[in-house]
Amino acid sequence: MTHEYDDPLNPAAFEAAVAQALALRSSNPDEPLATHVEQAIHEHFCACAVDIEDNIERSRSGMHEAIFKEVQARLGRELLNENDTSDHFDEVDLASDQSFPASDPPGWIWQRAGVSR
Repeated sequence: MTHEYDDPLNPAAFEAAVAQALALRSSNPDEPLATHVEQAIHEHFCACAVDIEDNIERSRSGMHEAIFKEVQARLGRELLNENDTSDHFDEVDLASDQSFPASDPPGWIWQRAGVSR
């Protein structure tokens, strides 16, 4: 539910939109995920954040696009967590992730100025 004078971009609205998109996906899995995200955005964010700006700009506004990307990203993380059935901890992958980019060699080779090979 939206409120006219509240901050339209609050954590509760994002959480509600993600939950709504998940529910829509469960009830209608044949629809594209983007359709579910868009419907959830229109239900949980006030018109000042999406509809009014879209009408002014005569296309999807920057605010609307940012909200869409954020809800979609949070939904993606939620779906990954749903599908993650592994209970093991992979130390090699974690160490590899944490060492990047320090494990990469430098992108240049040192050479004295004026010396050609």
